Amino acid sequence: MFRWWKVATAIVVVAIVAAGCDRQTPEAAPTTTRPLITTTAVSSSTSSSTTSTSEPPALTVGSFPEYRIGHRDADVGNGDSVIALLDAATYDGLTDLDLYDLIADIVERFPPIYEAHLVDDMSAVDALLTEEPTSVDESALRGHYLARLEEGFRIVYEGPFSDRRFAILGS
Repeated sequence: MFRWWKVATAIVVVAIVAAGCDRQTPEAAPTTTRPLITTTAVSSSTSSSTTSTSEPPALTVGSFPEYRIGHRDADVGNGDSVIALLDAATYDGLTDLDLYDLIADIVERFPPIYEAHLVDDMSAVDALLTEEPTSVDESALRGHYLARLEEGFRIVYEGPFSDRRFAILGS
């Protein structure tokens, strides 16, 4: 006589063993960074405006200042040269480690990068693009030029970070 409960018990045991075998440590999810999402609502009855900032999804680890590529020259050496313009309104202070992480993010997101320049003011972008900088251009660079990537791996700190000398990307 066929005993259905023995077959059912065997199936349950196999399912439990299989579930136990799948309990391996999952690989760490790649870290992604997304800037804060900022929205501005203007009331039509008054002239005041309200800004609300919401956190991005839970996968976000850390926070970078928002930036955009202010200029890009194609194929300089073994890659492109970019000038990244940081939005100074999206951060309170920066460290040399923040700049390192920003350059690493730029290299990862916009390959191939051979040179990168980090600035936080459009006047510094213009000064970097000028072939014969004036004293005004040099002043803009002193205050707003933060770091540069050379030869695809060497980070040189500039302006307010110049006392930190340099770092090697990937180390």
